[in-house]
Amino acid sequence: MPDHRAVDQNSFRRIIRRNIALPLSAGIATAAVFVALLFYLLSAMSWLEHSERVIGDGNDLIKLAVDRESGQRGFLLTGDDSFLAPYQLGKASFNAKLSTLMDLVGDNPPQVERLKRIEALQAQWERFAEQTIAMRRANQDVVGILRTGRGKLEFDETRREFKDFMDVELNLRWERAATARQVTITAVAIFLAISLSLSAMLAVFGRRELMKLSETYDNALQAQAEHNEVLHQQAWLRTGQSQLAESLVGQQTLPRLGRAMLDFLSQYLGVVVAALYVRDDSGKLRRVAAYGFSRENEAREQFFENAETLVGQVAESHRLIELDDIPDNYLKVTSGLGTSPPKSVVMTPIDNDGAVNGVIELGLMQPASARELDFLRLISASVGASVEAALYRERLQDVLAETQQLNEELQVQQEELRSANEELEEQTAALEESQSNLNNQKAELETINEQLTFQALTLDEKNEALNKVQTELEARAEDLQRASRYKSEFLANMSHELRTPLNSSLILAKLLSENHKGNLSDEQVKFANTIYSAGNDLLNLINDILDISKVEAGKLELAPEDVSLSRMTESLLRTFEPLAGQKRLAFTVGIEPGMPASIFTDSRRLEQILKNLISNALKFTETGAISLTLSSTSGNRVRFAVTDTGIGIAPENQQTIFEAFRQADGTTSRRYGGTGLGLSISRDLAKLLGGTIRVTSALGAGSTFELILPVRWTDSADVAEVALAAPPPAPVEIIEAPLLESAAVAVPAYDDDRNDPKAGARSVLVIEDDVDFAGILYNLAHEMRYRCLVAQTAAEAMQLVAQHLPDAILLDISLPDRSGLMVLQQLKDGPQTRHIPVHVVSANDSGEAALHLGAIGYALKPTTRDQLKDIFRKLEDKFTQKVKRVLLVEDDARQRESIVQLIGDDDIDITAVEFGEEALALLRTTIFDCMIIDLKLPDMQGGELLQRMSGENMYSFPPVIVYTGRNLTHAEEADLLKYSRSIIIKGARSPERLLDEVTLFLHKVETDLSTERQTMLKTVRGRDRVFEGRRILLVDDDIRNIFSLSSALEHKGMTVDIARNGFEAIDQLNDIPDIDLVLMDVMMPAMDGLEATRRIRADARFKTLPIIAITAKAMKDDQEQARAAGMTDYLAKPIDLDRLYSLLRVWLPGLERIRA
Repeated sequence: MPDHRAVDQNSFRRIIRRNIALPLSAGIATAAVFVALLFYLLSAMSWLEHSERVIGDGNDLIKLAVDRESGQRGFLLTGDDSFLAPYQLGKASFNAKLSTLMDLVGDNPPQVERLKRIEALQAQWERFAEQTIAMRRANQDVVGILRTGRGKLEFDETRREFKDFMDVELNLRWERAATARQVTITAVAIFLAISLSLSAMLAVFGRRELMKLSETYDNALQAQAEHNEVLHQQAWLRTGQSQLAESLVGQQTLPRLGRAMLDFLSQYLGVVVAALYVRDDSGKLRRVAAYGFSRENEAREQFFENAETLVGQVAESHRLIELDDIPDNYLKVTSGLGTSPPKSVVMTPIDNDGAVNGVIELGLMQPASARELDFLRLISASVGASVEAALYRERLQDVLAETQQLNEELQVQQEELRSANEELEEQTAALEESQSNLNNQKAELETINEQLTFQALTLDEKNEALNKVQTELEARAEDLQRASRYKSEFLANMSHELRTPLNSSLILAKLLSENHKGNLSDEQVKFANTIYSAGNDLLNLINDILDISKVEAGKLELAPEDVSLSRMTESLLRTFEPLAGQKRLAFTVGIEPGMPASIFTDSRRLEQILKNLISNALKFTETGAISLTLSSTSGNRVRFAVTDTGIGIAPENQQTIFEAFRQADGTTSRRYGGTGLGLSISRDLAKLLGGTIRVTSALGAGSTFELILPVRWTDSADVAEVALAAPPPAPVEIIEAPLLESAAVAVPAYDDDRNDPKAGARSVLVIEDDVDFAGILYNLAHEMRYRCLVAQTAAEAMQLVAQHLPDAILLDISLPDRSGLMVLQQLKDGPQTRHIPVHVVSANDSGEAALHLGAIGYALKPTTRDQLKDIFRKLEDKFTQKVKRVLLVEDDARQRESIVQLIGDDDIDITAVEFGEEALALLRTTIFDCMIIDLKLPDMQGGELLQRMSGENMYSFPPVIVYTGRNLTHAEEADLLKYSRSIIIKGARSPERLLDEVTLFLHKVETDLSTERQTMLKTVRGRDRVFEGRRILLVDDDIRNIFSLSSALEHKGMTVDIARNGFEAIDQLNDIPDIDLVLMDVMMPAMDGLEATRRIRADARFKTLPIIAITAKAMKDDQEQARAAGMTDYLAKPIDLDRLYSLLRVWLPGLERIRA
């Protein structure tokens, strides 16, 4: 029975917390609000009192001034000194009051200034008053002076200043009172709203919790009732079982036992007619007991074979059969009162130790209930055991009777033996005579035995000699194994020595074939391409030999994982179907039913084997078809069968093709080339994966190669020898073919709209390897009325871009074949594609790098549906925006005019300003698509402007291009790159650079530009902008590598510093602080690249410095060691320049400096 106490306790705890904690918290919050409000009102009252005091002192000051002026005029008119009393007494009071008033309004500078003006005016008036008083005392004429209005003018000015002063204070008093009133009303209203909301929430959640608690109690009561019913049923079953056992106790015969059992069932289950069938010695089911039968039916014997009638079928299938709604003519149940057919018939098997030894057939007047059927199943074993015991007793009685009969026969035989004994005595005498003859033969045998002993000694000596020979053979075998291991280790270790000169040859041949300076003839360029091609062929051969040496030396490490068979077959189909189409061959992939969805093995090695087999099939098949079929086999294994209709293989060559450097046609006139290593490597890899490779072929009849692998690889997997089958039909003369590249035709891996041009007005390309997420974007694109194309690899994406030129692109960073950042770089470098808006949606946090490369936005997975819709709306805004806005911040008027002329166009609205504050004001109200700023502005520095843009609430933060004439340090660049997308240093080529950057951020279609501007852009892209001005530290001990790599890098506009070992590399980094990236060889004298990288990373200055490992592909996992040492990425010799440039583009944009 389930326990609901935990649920009830949690519910009670929640109710208690809600009804006690929440009201208590609300009370505390209420007290805090009212205390804060009280303090606020006290503060407001204090300021109101302050205003009242200032107003009162101001009025007193005006009154003193008026009294003094009145006393002075009275004295001038009358000459009476009593009039001067207010004038003389008010002087000291006026100055004291004025000083006090200044202290009171000390927090209001304008008011203090007014009081100082009043003080000055009073001082001026006081000098005039003193002068007139002196003249009056001297009885001079003062009427003329008074008529001039000199004193009145100063006093009127004083009155005006006093009036302004009082007006300000009255306004302050009114504003403070209004503010206090408004704050009080607002606080009380908010508090009441929160209190009412909290009360409503408490009521709603309280009712919900009570309803949940009530439901919990209902469930508990229901479960208790069900549990009681189950116990009642079990008690009924156990009671019946025990009562049946009591009725069957005792040594009863089989008929009596059957009758007792059927009587009990009739009482306990309400059975009206029944029969018991028991299997006899012949295996037939015989009726041994009946209940409710008529006398005629009971006297008639019944026998059934297995599976004969329903009774035999029950015994055969070992299951209960129930028949309801029996027809009237099926069976009649008769009593003294009448007859009636039963309503239900139940037949159940009885068994002993799992073997069916009988069947019970019951007829009931109503359908059997589930409880009654369970009872019949429960007693099956006990009844079967009782029947078996009764049968055993019958057999025991039969054996006892037979034993008695045999005893009588034994007595007869004893009599016969007595007669035979007498005959034996006669024969004994004859035997004694024979004994003497045997003694003579024994003496002869001893002589022969001595001879045999001598021969055994001779054999021991020969065996000892054979053992000695065997020991010598074992020693020679160990020497051979040691020699083979030394050979493999030699080949593996020689990889570095082979690749180092090959690296220089390939790089220099590639540089010559590009013919950048144009000083080579077409024939010389062809020679350089031939050298480069031959070097790559040699590289493939070295790789094959190295793979064989790894396997033989036991150093090839596997990386097992769960491999999706459907995804792997889709990848193979995408790779080989275009190639088969070029040869007009059909290529199909099939997975038979019963195959697991995935297997646990090394996916890279599995694909290597299958690609080798399919490549060979393509190579040796001129017409017909090639198929890859996946099926399951016995022993928990899977089969990969590659079948072709090619030239086939003769039986005598079907074993040699798996040997290294051996081919089916090894003559000098052979038609097909190759090294003959592919199948040898495939066979060894199959052994490592715990499987085998078989071939079935005949000349001219095609071939079938079968790779058989375990579903789950283990270290202890049984590695079988390669089993080569014999003649039947199937083809291929197997010679290793090089790995085939995908053709230029995009094969759809996803059912998108590429063949449906009417799917939408605009098209969007989704580059995403996750099929489920790609489906979400596909459906959402349709919802937003877009035609949607889907690519799962970078190669397929670039093909779709070239074929369809979509209006927008949604890009994932983590793609199977290359990084999405490299795809973005390639799109923005192409004149035909750089205007396409690209929005990145990825689980990798590479947003800053993507935005620097020209992406319009970045979303980090997982994303919501609303976020994805916002992305489509952002793209839609880009499409509908007809005019692009550019904000130009430049202090030089001529520079502003030249930039406007350079980038101006009909669909570009340029706003040019001189000051940073003007730019900030515009950014607060207007959305700009791009912003160009100079670092030196009249009112602030450009860096300060960017910081304020980031800190303030701007209406938008557009992509920023810093266009300055000042060289910057690394620290300054790092600060600016937090806010800007690119930095351009003014110089001879800077206008072209600026035009290139603006067209990138405005997503301008390059072909719509004027011919002159297109020429400027082609010129500026002649050298990769990412590489110009970069400083690279090349660390290598081989002068050939240094020469070839430095030539290639300097040709791209980079400055290369050289170090011969790890010590020199560390010294160079300490001496040259502005190195942007390090190319580090691993194997060097004095200090190798791994140790040098560890020491560089230990310096906090170089924690984020990109370091790319460059080394030969050695036996151990160099890539893991390089990353463990702190290297950023890994590049194997010989170096592919395109691969090197791609890596540099990925790791350099974060520090990008565009210099003219």
